[in-house]
Amino acid sequence: MKNKKLKKRLIILGVVAVVLIGGIIGGVQYINYKNDQKTVEVVPMMYVSNTYWGDQTSTSGNIVADYMQELYPDSSKSISEIFVEEGQQVAIGDPLLQYNREALELDVESKTIAQKQVQVRIDEANRQLKKLQNTKAYVEPTPTPRPKVTPTPKPRVTPTPRPTARPTPTPSPSPIPPADVNVYTELTVDSIPYKGSGTAADPYVFLCKDGYKLTPDFLKLLLGLVPSPEPSVEPSVSPDSSSEPSPGPDSSPEPSASPDPSESPTPSPSPKLISPFAAVFEVREKDSNYGELLSSVTLDGTGFSGSVSLPGLLNGVSAAADIVDDAIEAPESYRAALTPTPTPKPTPEPDNYNHMNYTKEELNKLIKDKKQELTTLQHEMKQAQLDLDKANRALENSTVLSNVDGQVRSLIDIDSATAEGKPFLVVSGAQQYYVNGTLNEALLGSVNVGDEISVNSWMNGMTYTAQILSISDYPAEGSNYYYSSDSNPNTSNYEFTAVLLDADDTVQNGTYVDISMKVNDTSGSDAYYLDKMYIREDDSGYYVMKAGKDNRLMKSYITVGKSIWGGQSLEIKSGIGQDEFIAFPYGPDVKEGVRVILEETKEPPYPDGSGDSSGVDSSSGELPYESFPEDGGEVSEPVESDPAQDIPEGGVITGRTEEGITFETEDGGGIILD
Repeated sequence: MKNKKLKKRLIILGVVAVVLIGGIIGGVQYINYKNDQKTVEVVPMMYVSNTYWGDQTSTSGNIVADYMQELYPDSSKSISEIFVEEGQQVAIGDPLLQYNREALELDVESKTIAQKQVQVRIDEANRQLKKLQNTKAYVEPTPTPRPKVTPTPKPRVTPTPRPTARPTPTPSPSPIPPADVNVYTELTVDSIPYKGSGTAADPYVFLCKDGYKLTPDFLKLLLGLVPSPEPSVEPSVSPDSSSEPSPGPDSSPEPSASPDPSESPTPSPSPKLISPFAAVFEVREKDSNYGELLSSVTLDGTGFSGSVSLPGLLNGVSAAADIVDDAIEAPESYRAALTPTPTPKPTPEPDNYNHMNYTKEELNKLIKDKKQELTTLQHEMKQAQLDLDKANRALENSTVLSNVDGQVRSLIDIDSATAEGKPFLVVSGAQQYYVNGTLNEALLGSVNVGDEISVNSWMNGMTYTAQILSISDYPAEGSNYYYSSDSNPNTSNYEFTAVLLDADDTVQNGTYVDISMKVNDTSGSDAYYLDKMYIREDDSGYYVMKAGKDNRLMKSYITVGKSIWGGQSLEIKSGIGQDEFIAFPYGPDVKEGVRVILEETKEPPYPDGSGDSSGVDSSSGELPYESFPEDGGEVSEPVESDPAQDIPEGGVITGRTEEGITFETEDGGGIILD
């Protein structure tokens, strides 16, 4: 009775467990389904980006009288010429001195190289970060436990004693018989091959000693540069005198590799070498034509080609090098005819570090460190750009002009000025008013010497026009000037001086003024800017949320340039194009992988999820938006041609291939290409 109750309870518990598990699985699947049905709206990038032609910025300063232009010694610049003398009258724009342009040009070049080096490091760090992000964490495989098997005891068997084996005698190596052909240490026009006819199919074969040489006359004969010579002396068939004499028949046993004496001897090649000819130069073991081949060099004078083979040890390398040295003496036209060996293509590098077997913790730390490295490199790039801009300004201002109408008050020796810490050239102005102010470093290059600015006096409320005379090369250590809201408080400021062009009797020395100036755009004509509300930032830098080719939301890191309109918009240099689609990056559903739809049409931006980055489906050629002709006419729908319409009358389609449609008619068949 108790067993029946226990079984009943177990059955109920099992059913409840199955229902719970099914409910959990169903709930998870339903949640995933609901999440997959979520969508985020995107808009074309060209709808939210904008261009920039410059705007107004403001700062403050004060009016000064009797402005003096002071030039201090600069150890980074050398003066090549001074154009004025002490006591000389000068006007605004008159040249005062000339710095050495060559040194300044070298400085610009070095700063440019330094900036490019930082960019290379940034590109490499980005490449490594991408590989780390594509790397899968290594998981230690769990070992499968082996079942314990109780060994079955084996019956003891008395081993039968084995007879002692007789040792196998080691055969002695067969001696190599001496050469019975000529062996050469130097190849001349009188050398005789031991076989071959000199053609490319049947080249001459010469037996050579290691370190053999080719004479220039022999090489010219091989290349066909001279006619075939008549040998001056009838060559002897006996081996070269430098080789050892052949021992008698009783001195050593006949080796198995030697030819059968009963065979008919190979006919001796003609002693006269043809020109041009193909030849093989062999180096064999023991300098014998019966020895193992150690190296082989082939030169084909009929086709201007060659090859080197080293089947044995490194013997014969010197012979190959000697042939190359001799070939250098050949005419340039023949050396140019030799075809170089093609360089094999390198194996493409994988886009991950899976082979390193990084654990999840190691991978996360490496990614974090690489992002920190990128942040540091971005700061280095900013400093490198500032140094380059400064060097360019120094080069542009290599000729120092007078900023005032006045007189050269003092001109002393540069060494004395350096020792005393005072200016070596001072120009004092008179009967003019000037404005001193500051520029944020972000405006350098957008505001330049010669630009006109608007000055509003706090004292009398009048507005005057001034012209910028100079901008300092060095950041200001501190000042009491008001900085505009466009300025970044973490950046440096540079002092500038401007002269009032329309001063009147109400202008007073020391009056504080507000300064307005036009900021010129230094970007290219194709530069575009994006409102900062579409841009987010994390440890890796700035990024946007855009539509991927699969119509899913994806994070894309971008490279930004200058900021405009008080930092409200940033220049986009890379990461998203004008022909892509962007989403507002805030909201509970804005996550990677969420489906995207167009804000206006509620359709996917890329038809069938197969569009390219331009928003055009490459497979169908259809646009995601309606396209209208510029003349205001009717919209023309794209017409796709059907190759089947081109089949001759009476033809029957028999199949379709990659090339097109195949068909048959009463007179035969054919194919229509797509």
